[in-house]
Amino acid sequence: MKDFFYRGNLPHWQPPEGTFFITYRLYGSIPKPVIEVLKAEYQSALRRLDTEHAISLATFKGELTQDVKATLNAVLEKKQYEEQKRNFKKFDDFLDSRILNEPHWLKAADIAQFEMENIRHYAERYFDLYAVCIMSNHVHLLMKPNPDAPILWKVLQDMKKYSGRKINQMLGRHGKFWEDESYDHLVRDGEFDRILWYILNNPVKAGLVETWERYPFTFCQPGLVAPNPSSAFGL
Repeated sequence: MKDFFYRGNLPHWQPPEGTFFITYRLYGSIPKPVIEVLKAEYQSALRRLDTEHAISLATFKGELTQDVKATLNAVLEKKQYEEQKRNFKKFDDFLDSRILNEPHWLKAADIAQFEMENIRHYAERYFDLYAVCIMSNHVHLLMKPNPDAPILWKVLQDMKKYSGRKINQMLGRHGKFWEDESYDHLVRDGEFDRILWYILNNPVKAGLVETWERYPFTFCQPGLVAPNPSSAFGL
C-alpha cells in the first residue's frame, strides 16, 4: 500500500491501474482563509460521520456479526465519499466564481496552449489522456497512467514543475506558479461519463461558451462523447 498511498494536506490513494480525475490550480488562486474554512468543514463532516458510525456499531452490542459490520462500513464509506464530492465542488465553485481567485495566468492563449502541449507531451510518455480543460486558474484532467509509468503523484509533480518554470519565463516572473498539491479522485465504476462531462462543461458552466466544442482549450479523446451527456460529477 505504501507505494500507492501518500498524504499531503489530504490523503491520496493512487493505485497504478486506476483512472483518475485530476485538478491542479495556480498558486494563490484560493486564499488561505478560504482553504482553511473548507478544510474545517470537511473534517467536521467526517468526524460527524465517524460518530454516527460508532453509535450504529454500538447499538448491536454483542450481536454485531461480520455481515452487519461490513454493511455499516459500506454505508460509512459511501457517506464519506459523498462528503468528498461536496468538498471538491466547493473548491471548484470558488475557482469558477471570479471572486478573489486570482491569478488568471492561464487566461492568456499562449500560456494555455503551452500547458495543453505540455500535458500532451507527458501523456505520450506516461498516461492515456481522455479529457482536458484548461481554465483561467486551474486545469482538469481525466486520465489513466500507463502500466510502466512512475507513481502518479511523481508524474504530476514533474509535469507541473516543468511547465511552471517555462511559463514563468514566458511571463517574466519568479516564484511558485502551481499549487503544490493536486486534487486526485480515483474514478469508480459508473462515474466515467459523469466526470467526463463535468470536465467538458466547465467553460460552459462558467459562461465562457455556449457549447464545450467552442472552447479552444478543451480536449476530448475521439469516440468518448456519447449523444446524451450524463449529469455532472458532484452536482
